[in-house]
Amino acid sequence: MELEMQERFEERLQQLRHLLTEEQMLEAKNIYQLAHEKNVEAMVELADIYRIMEEYSLSVYWLQKASKAGNSEAQYQLANCYYEGLGVEEDIEMAFSLYKKAAKNGNPDAANNLADMYLNGEVGNVNYKEALKWFEVAAKQNVVEAMFTLGIMYEQGIGVNRDDEKAFQYYLKAAEGGDLDAQYRMGSIYFEGLLGRERNVPLAIEWFEKAAEYHHIDSIYNLGFLYENGIGVERNGKKALYYYKRASLLGDYQAKLNIAYIYENGIDVEVDKKAAARWRELAKQQKQNEYN
Repeated sequence: MELEMQERFEERLQQLRHLLTEEQMLEAKNIYQLAHEKNVEAMVELADIYRIMEEYSLSVYWLQKASKAGNSEAQYQLANCYYEGLGVEEDIEMAFSLYKKAAKNGNPDAANNLADMYLNGEVGNVNYKEALKWFEVAAKQNVVEAMFTLGIMYEQGIGVNRDDEKAFQYYLKAAEGGDLDAQYRMGSIYFEGLLGRERNVPLAIEWFEKAAEYHHIDSIYNLGFLYENGIGVERNGKKALYYYKRASLLGDYQAKLNIAYIYENGIDVEVDKKAAARWRELAKQQKQNEYN
């Protein structure tokens, strides 16, 4: 049976040759052997390989073994499997239990997910106190999603006294750590002059551009809007079209209408009624598809 499993593993590995180098192929075979020799870290790595192979039940099998051995990363990943119903029947309570175990064992991503579950009341009642506690644990270990959520909690006074300065500092840390929603929020804060900050459109644009670089749709749309209307920058219809078209490709309905408007009115481009009509039709089709 064990020989058959190994042959099956190597056969599936061969199917991934186009994704892996020879060195990686050899390393995968080595990981397989180490996992069968009860090396816990290798078990987690083997589970990752099986997930790439889309052998989800085998991935779960090795995560369960590593989890029982106390590995927090395995506990976290196994919780994800139960949460998503991947390779195992969906079980939110089991996911919660494993996130809690992994979080207590020091896994920062598990702490963040556990906090989310407390915040949303996914198992039992909403518990803001526990949510805050575990978001803070995750944030201290540089989980940017936790920092962003703490920003929301302090800005809106969710389970805590509202504190604009704390909200701003959490948003800033998350944005500096690369969280796209936080970068967009920083742009919005400076654009609107929120959380005790003075309005600063050039700084807002800097943050929108950071998020837009990684395809954050609202940031891309906002840049188009600023250039179309000359807010904080010199009006530039061509640049507005560039950003609106990017937002449109990502599914933004309003961007399509704005493109039509620019072509209809010749904002820094030649008037093009045909192009305007085409973009209005695309917007119309999108709206119809949303309702169908």
